[in-house]
Amino acid sequence: MYRRGLRGCCSNVIRDERGSISVLAIGLFTILITVSMVLTDISSIYFAKRDLTLATEAAVQRGMKNLDTDSYYSGEYNITKFAQGLLGFGEEDPGIPIDCDAGLSDAREVIDNWQGRGKEISRAGINSMRLTDFQCDGFQISVKSSAIVRLPFPFAFIGVREVEINSSAG
Repeated sequence: MYRRGLRGCCSNVIRDERGSISVLAIGLFTILITVSMVLTDISSIYFAKRDLTLATEAAVQRGMKNLDTDSYYSGEYNITKFAQGLLGFGEEDPGIPIDCDAGLSDAREVIDNWQGRGKEISRAGINSMRLTDFQCDGFQISVKSSAIVRLPFPFAFIGVREVEINSSAG
């Protein structure tokens, strides 16, 4: 009798399915919230990377506009150079010379101004936007920059609160 009573009691507990949908719904809701938080963090990093790339490209364009007037006007253009160029014996044109010092200061200014933009147009969560590398050979400019992005939903269980992003242009 005791044996049968225990079996009867356990079979009622095992066969009782009340509340099983609630457990499933809570589990799915937890998964949905977690996935949406991860996707929000990923999209925040993506948009911050886009802003950093735009700032880096703007820094390159601003730095390229500085004409090195001494180099540009050093080779006076005269009839002899015209004839040499016409006959195919002229010098190869490497491009328009750039003033690298002025380009560096303009590139830094663009990155600093991009970081200090108003709240309505700047990306929330981007910190420490800086110019990390500037290369200029007198005719081309290459710029690398980096920034730190603060995640909207930090992953406390793995210790990730900020992500460093890098961009290059030129």
